[in-house]
Amino acid sequence: MAPLRGELTLSFLNRLAARYHLGLRDLLAAITETDGRQNVAGMLHPDSEIHLNAQARARVSALCRVPQHVLEQALPAWTREEPSGKYGSGPAGRLMRGEEAVAAWGPACPACTAARTGRDVPARRYLAPEQRVCARHRYWLMFLPGTSGLPVPLGRRPEVIQAQRRHVRLLRRSPAGAQALEVARAITGSWWGQPWPVEERLWPARLEATRPDDADVSWWKVAARDLITYPETVALARLLASRPLQQRAVAESGGHLPYRLGELPALLTEVAHELQRPWLVHRLATVTHGPLFTWAHSCVTTRVPGEATAHKALWRVHSTHRPRPLSDLLPHVPAADGTAPVPRPVMRLRGHSLQAERAFERSLVYARAYHQQHGHLAVPKEDASWDYPLGTWLSNLRTRHTRLPAHQAAALHALYPWWNAPWSTLWQRTWHQARDHAEDHGPLKPARGFPTTSYSLGEWLYLQCTRYPALHPEQQHLFTQIGINAAAAAAARPRRRNLKARAEEALAHARSYAAEHGSLASVTSATVHEGFRLGQWLANQRNYQRTGHRPLPAGRARALTAIDPWWCPPWNLKWQRHYYRARDAAAGRRLQAENGFNALDDSGAADWLWRQCATYDELSEEQRQLLAGIGITPHVGPHGPGTCTYSPEETGCGCGRQDQPSQKGCRSCDSHRSAPHAACRRAEASPRAPQPPRAPPRPETRLRNSHGTRPCLAR
Repeated sequence: MAPLRGELTLSFLNRLAARYHLGLRDLLAAITETDGRQNVAGMLHPDSEIHLNAQARARVSALCRVPQHVLEQALPAWTREEPSGKYGSGPAGRLMRGEEAVAAWGPACPACTAARTGRDVPARRYLAPEQRVCARHRYWLMFLPGTSGLPVPLGRRPEVIQAQRRHVRLLRRSPAGAQALEVARAITGSWWGQPWPVEERLWPARLEATRPDDADVSWWKVAARDLITYPETVALARLLASRPLQQRAVAESGGHLPYRLGELPALLTEVAHELQRPWLVHRLATVTHGPLFTWAHSCVTTRVPGEATAHKALWRVHSTHRPRPLSDLLPHVPAADGTAPVPRPVMRLRGHSLQAERAFERSLVYARAYHQQHGHLAVPKEDASWDYPLGTWLSNLRTRHTRLPAHQAAALHALYPWWNAPWSTLWQRTWHQARDHAEDHGPLKPARGFPTTSYSLGEWLYLQCTRYPALHPEQQHLFTQIGINAAAAAAARPRRRNLKARAEEALAHARSYAAEHGSLASVTSATVHEGFRLGQWLANQRNYQRTGHRPLPAGRARALTAIDPWWCPPWNLKWQRHYYRARDAAAGRRLQAENGFNALDDSGAADWLWRQCATYDELSEEQRQLLAGIGITPHVGPHGPGTCTYSPEETGCGCGRQDQPSQKGCRSCDSHRSAPHAACRRAEASPRAPQPPRAPPRPETRLRNSHGTRPCLAR
């Protein structure tokens, strides 16, 4: 007895047992008998398949009188596995079942089987998607878990047979036909699982026309899913495999990743026309998740290049989008007495662990709390509110948002529709600031330069208005919600700084700084006071005051003078800073030049005072007045301002000018003009003891200056 091409091994053994008038179990016992025991692993079910080892296959070949190479060509699972028996060596077999373990199969056409074998014995065959229809005898070969399959007559539904012919033509003409059918099957399967709209007429009519008389309606709706959706699946696969459609979708996106399918109206129009359902355009426009959205998103992302990786990404169907197996959904077969079928227990989605589901629910609690507090889910990635990495969690979900299960995506979308917007979370947060500002302070008034907003927010709004034509369509929609449409964006003016308000703010910081430090002299260009760049602002005001290039407003100059009369002195700011330092050091003390100002705790201030004494004649009248305020007058010392009456031997100064009094610090020495000799102060404070005479230097080593004396040795 010859097998049918593509037949299941167990189906062939069942027909072989019927040929010998045996039961299937008796035949299995005969071909796997080892020491009087049946060497078969697994349970026998109507939808099972069996794998045999070499010894058992030899016995089957001898029973049916067909060479093994013929059986190998006809039976796909003939040599697929070499099972080991339960009782050691010898012939053995292993029974398997389930859609994960056994390839897709279905019942063989009864008419074709009877014509081929001459017997009315059912058979089962491995079937490809395009082999589900027997066009000659008009049968749909339906797979039903737990049974040997069900051939469904298609006499009243010719569109299924026409779809099968188009399916075969698609596979012959398009290299991506098989992958396109998988994507289309996922799309129609997702539509099948949703509540049918009232506009849907074809599926209910087809469901009723193909339902057997004794089949329960709810049971048949689950079992006939692939049959009822087959014409739409083939039509959608032909459309998705079209390269011109893919190119039009990419061009229509405008370079933006789609947020919802409504952004690709041409694609939706062609889908609705191909499926003969005009109402689909409106219904699919709001879809932001699902297999069709994932395909459109991948199409725009890959830009339809010819690389193999892009081709694979375009036709990848994630496990969350695949139709659930019938064994998970199909209720028990109705009883013969008409009792309603018992529904199967709800099973979790395959490919998703319970641990991952619990983690999602726990994270969703934090997301709800954040949304309640901030009004959005545009969470920065580094955010860790309540010591939970909410920002990282949402960032990971945005990365794989097209692969999320439908119930998780729906939960996040119900909480915040823009949780996975195709633009940055920073943009979304700034938009919320603009929306809140408009709600609190009224319209934004772009034509007047956003006068009520802060400078940073107004500048951001103006920048978005300049880029309005290039914004994402959904971003333009969000801007419309805050009163900025295309016309308003075109008429927008840049946000101008309020110079008066900024000057008042700067003066307030200057007052605070002067009250804290006593003056404004210590403000440098890098000074930042309470977040305000006071140093840069004050440097600009000093530059305007000195150069006159940009006259300083009189009111601002008076305000700065009231804060610090010497905020912009005509001399170097370093002198002013040293003056304030010396003033603070001399507060409550009497300055005594005769002891070298040694009464001051600040030696730097003492040195600076001696330098001022040395250059007192060169100071301006205002500087002398300031020094007089702290006790430095032309007669501060007993010998006048800075007279030096000590000999070079007493002071350690080598200028040698003893014919006339020299300025303190040796004005004849250029180095001492800039830095007074510390030895002079030390000598006046405590004169040195007489030193023994030194040996004169050698004549050839003596150096003379212009006065004929040795030069001063600066330390």
